[in-house]
Formats: sequence, C-alpha cells, structure tokens
Amino acid sequence: MRPSSILTAVALCCATAVGAQQPDTTSKRDSTRRAPRSAADSAAKADSAARADSIFIEQQLRGGAGAAPSGPATPQPATGSTGPINPRLLPDVSAVGDLIADLSPDGSTQEDGSRFGIREVEVAIQAAVDPYFRGDVFIGLNDVEKVTIEQAYLTTTSLPYGLEVRLGRYLMPFGKQNLTHRHDLHTIEYPYVIQRFFGPEGLKGTGLWVSKIFSPFGFYQELQLTAVDRYGEAPEGLTTERPMNRRLSGLAYTARLRNYVDFTQAANLELSASAITGRREQPLACDLDPLICPSFNAVGARQSVLAADATYRWRPLQQGLYKSFILQAEVMRQLNDATPELPSGAPVAAYAGPSRDATGAYVFARYQLGQRLFVGSRYDHVGETTPGEGSLGAASGYIEWFPSEFSKLVAGYERVMPGGVAVKDSDRILLQASFAVGPHKPHPF
Repeated sequence: MRPSSILTAVALCCATAVGAQQPDTTSKRDSTRRAPRSAADSAAKADSAARADSIFIEQQLRGGAGAAPSGPATPQPATGSTGPINPRLLPDVSAVGDLIADLSPDGSTQEDGSRFGIREVEVAIQAAVDPYFRGDVFIGLNDVEKVTIEQAYLTTTSLPYGLEVRLGRYLMPFGKQNLTHRHDLHTIEYPYVIQRFFGPEGLKGTGLWVSKIFSPFGFYQELQLTAVDRYGEAPEGLTTERPMNRRLSGLAYTARLRNYVDFTQAANLELSASAITGRREQPLACDLDPLICPSFNAVGARQSVLAADATYRWRPLQQGLYKSFILQAEVMRQLNDATPELPSGAPVAAYAGPSRDATGAYVFARYQLGQRLFVGSRYDHVGETTPGEGSLGAASGYIEWFPSEFSKLVAGYERVMPGGVAVKDSDRILLQASFAVGPHKPHPF
C-alpha cells in the first residue's frame, strides 16, 4: 500500500473516533427543555440570591463601594479569596497606651504618687450599627480608677436638614481642648483652668447632644447643644438631701457656637463661644455636735461657666509636612451662687462652697521644626473661687517627637506659681510616651 493511502486511512479513523466522543447536544437540549425545574434547584438559586443581597448590605454598612447585585451570585468557597472580607461585621478595635514619668525634684505630682506609671490604657470599639447609627465605646483602664466607661454613645448618620444627634456619654463640647483626650493633647495635661473648674480629666457628660453645621455668612458655623444628667462627676464624701437631677433644672445644659474662617489656603481661624450651667454638690460646714448637724453635708448650688476660645493655624502648602504653627488661647469665667437656699433640715449648717466668681485662661503656641519634631509653650492663670485657696499661675515648655503617626514622645518642664500665702513655687519635669494599636480614629478638628 502506498504511504499516502496509509495516511489517509489513519486520518479517517481519527476523525471517526473524535466524532464518536462528541456529546449529542441536540438531544440534551431537548431533554432539558422537557424536564421540569425541581424544587431543590429553585431553593438553591434563591439561597444564592439572598447571599448576594447580604453581602451587598454588609458592604454598604461598612462603607464599601459594592454594586447592587443584579442576579444570583456564584457561591464562593469558605476559604476563597473572593468571599466577603468581614462576614461577621466585626467592629474596629484599638488600644492607646498613655505612659507617664514624673521626675519633679520635689517628688511626684501624679494622683497616685508614682514616678513611673501607666496613666491610662484606652480601648476603643467603633463600628456602624446599621444605616441609621454609628456606635463608639471607649473604656479606660488605670491603676487608680481601675475600669471606667470613658465614652459610649450612638451617633445618627441619616437625619434630615444636616442634624446630628448623639446619645450616651461623651466629652462635653465646651471650649476647645476639652474635646480632646489627654493622650492626644499637644501638652501632657489639660490647662489648669480646665483642671480646676472641671477636674484633671476634663468634663464628661451622659445625655443628649444635638449639632448642626451651616454657613449663612459665607464661612462655616456649627451649633452644639447638650443636656446631660449631671454637672461633672459626683464628688466623693458629699451627700445631699435630694439628688441634683430630681428636677429638670438640676440637669446640666451647654451650648457652643463654632466659627471657622479660611484666610488663605495656608491659614485659618477658629472662634468659639461656650456656656454651661447646672447644679453641683457643694459642702456644708457644721461646727456643732454631730448629732445636732444634719445627716447630709452638701447642698446643690448653681454654677455657670462662660468661655471663649480662638485657634489660629498656619501650614504652607508646599512645606506642609515640615512647617506649621498653632496659636491658641482660651478664657473662662466661672459664676458661683454664693448664697444657695439651704434645706430646712440644715438650720445649723453654713455654706462652705465657692463663694466668689473666678476667671481662668491659657495661651498656647506650637511650632513645627521638622517632619516629626515640634516645640511648644503654654502659660496658665486661674483665679481663686474660695477664700484662702489662692490663684495659680504656670509656665511650661514642651518638645514633641512623632516617630510615626502611631506613637508620640513628649518632654515637658513646668514652673508652677501658686498665689496662696506661704506657698512656694515648684518645678515639674514630665515625660510622656503614647502609642496606638489598631485603627484609632482621629479626634475632631
């Protein structure tokens, strides 16, 4: 047989074999058309569509840009790389450590008397609750107060007219620096006017917060109003005849109006005015026999504070990473009721709380020397509210270094100048190291 004939025969055999292996698509298509869809198939497609809808809703809650599902989604394996990133809707969890060293020559000035201590570890849990609310929880851990709820609030996200409502416990929108946690301050501690008027940890409240941003004059304004359960923390050792919040007039109310103006692309100014009023527990004095004195040792007295603050910021566009400047000033005027109405059960007690008004203020400046190095200075002055307490002045300087956006090292020197009789000036040397682990959200601008 010729070679060409042999090749032809082999080709014909291969073609026949291949043709025998091809499926009969016509018959299968006909059988598929004739076979009814089973209930199991319908249920599987329905489950696939529901899963696609759940993934889409999750992406919307977490701020994702996923497109709406247009049809049944192809099921993904549990370990596949194309499945949902966070199928359990886990919140953002972070922790911030605030470490303090007090090297003052006359002894430690810290609340617990330690030279080296952990001032606080703050654990933050934050996430979108649903399309209408966002939840934020901040838990403070320290050796003095053990475990405390620093903040825990719901914030609305979809109210009309640009309104925002916050429910829960929060840093009170009063003044400028009170809205910032201590570990995020440009200084190591709050200004003395905040410490003396509200406490070393600032002013917090539990209640209702309503705010709105508008711009009727060509620059941004924000109005913040709050109503909280009480004015500051309950003082230890003081007991009143009736709770402060027995009447609505005993609650604390605040109002703050912020004004933000851009001078140039590199400079802006923020001006704010704040007010707070409420009743606070103030001590009573009784020099008679304890059996004659009333069973309570405090009375509710109204206290109000008016404040104004200004913050100037400069950051050039071409050198914004290496040069910046902040100048900030704040003044507060505390108004005290010197003659509150004493309860009928306290005829022999005398009022021993703040009996005069007082003014406090501070001026702070910070200049950026390099990408991660800053220097700052602050001067404080607070008047006395109780006779013999004395006024207080302080001058301090700081050096801040940021190894990264997640850590900060601060060294500070402070000269404290009490105004009381026979009280000498003192020096303080403080060091601070703070770090953040996890997606810690920035504080308000």
